[in-house]
Amino acid sequence: MFKALHELRANTKDSGLKNALKIMFKNYGWKLGVAIFLYYLIRDVTLYIILPYLIYKGFFS
Repeated sequence: MFKALHELRANTKDSGLKNALKIMFKNYGWKLGVAIFLYYLIRDVTLYIILPYLIYKGFFS
């Protein structure tokens, strides 16, 4: 995982973000797509569903 992030950073510096993402998808395939999808799914569920629910229920007060 960290190797892939380091590789993405190095490729971004060399050829720009668009080309770096193309290289990453070529190397890691659908696994990278699933990882990105799961990251945003977990982040958005936390920010837009769980956090407002906890605030509404008074968990933080």
